[in-house]
Amino acid sequence: MSPTGTRCITVRASPPEVFTALREAARRTGFQFLSSDASAGTAVFTSARVMLNFGEKVSVRMVETGPGTVEVTLSSERGPSIGGPSGRLGAGADLMAEALSGLLPTTG
Repeated sequence: MSPTGTRCITVRASPPEVFTALREAARRTGFQFLSSDASAGTAVFTSARVMLNFGEKVSVRMVETGPGTVEVTLSSERGPSIGGPSGRLGAGADLMAEALSGLLPTTG
């Protein structure tokens, strides 16, 4: 985990397989799908349930680096919290990266 709240992993899969696995990783870690742009290879997931300004957002960038290989960069952005501890920066990116690596084979 970098100090900026970003995780990068490389998986052996096609971009559509990565997107499907990301949605499952989000479900397993309590995040919800918010938006995506298939042509740009991006997706956004959120931990917010009611107000999207609150909670953590995980932005994902997918880049096909070779046949059957995709580099996935997950970045966390925390919104304002309503009382209580706000958690550590990057926890969502860490959780989703761990879940994703359990769903798809990684390189290296």
